[in-house]
Amino acid sequence: MSSKAGMLAGVLLVALLSACDLSAGVAPTATPAPTLPLLRASPTTNPVAPLAEGPIIHDTGFGEAGVSNPTQASLAAEGEPAQDLPTVTPRPTEAQLPMMISTSDGLILRATYYSAPVRPAPGVLLLHQRGADRTSWEALALKLQAAGYAVLTVDQRGHGETGGAENWALAQDDASAALEMLASLPGIGPGQMIVIGASLGANVGLNACAALPGCAAAVLLSPGLDYRGISTAGAMARLGARPVLIVAGENDGNNPADSLALGNMAAGDHEVLVFPQGGHGMALLNTVPDLADRIVAWLVAHVPPPAR
Repeated sequence: MSSKAGMLAGVLLVALLSACDLSAGVAPTATPAPTLPLLRASPTTNPVAPLAEGPIIHDTGFGEAGVSNPTQASLAAEGEPAQDLPTVTPRPTEAQLPMMISTSDGLILRATYYSAPVRPAPGVLLLHQRGADRTSWEALALKLQAAGYAVLTVDQRGHGETGGAENWALAQDDASAALEMLASLPGIGPGQMIVIGASLGANVGLNACAALPGCAAAVLLSPGLDYRGISTAGAMARLGARPVLIVAGENDGNNPADSLALGNMAAGDHEVLVFPQGGHGMALLNTVPDLADRIVAWLVAHVPPPAR
């Protein structure tokens, strides 16, 4: 029996005995008041002085007891079931943010998000060519970011930090998933997605853009009519009237012939640039010194970033 129940039973017993004494005409005797049970002291937590407000308070790793962090209240209290952490979304002060993207077969794509200085902004997905990785895009990504775009670079499967086996059929699904994820971020303007791809990444990117109504434009470096089973003629037809910029170099295997052929298939505003310097895919960014600036200028004209 608990102490509280015992105390209640004692009070009732005293009342019954008193009633019996009164019915017999005997004066009741004084009964001492019951003693209340003592409660154990609750455990306390040593107080921690709150941090001063500022950028550091939002850094990953903070959130201990006593820290003045607005996200602390969302964490489960001690003894409560753990809850899933919310999806991390980039803050305006975070210029670059590492990201991970789940694929249909469980592989995790490693990516880097370059936050736009003003939001909402158009989102640009950069898809590298075979044998490269997302770091190869850094110079162009920074130029796009400075111009006002949000940028996502991805290590495709079998490349960079993503690892796994190279599989371009699955890479097509990966690109579509990455493009849809980028479009869902709160800092991206609706219907303002852009894909920039090189070589095989250009073929994959064109197909991904053509399949997403919110993809507004595509930039293709050395695309082919068919690279490792990823064809582009049907994708160009599905792209419809959306603008496309195609870049190629002389003396580059099937290019510039394939690039010129795709340009002739374009139904909307399109431009084909063929440079005598040569080079394939992302190498054109090195052989043509002003190519990155020309790509940015073309995008500003067709899918402009927000005014500052």
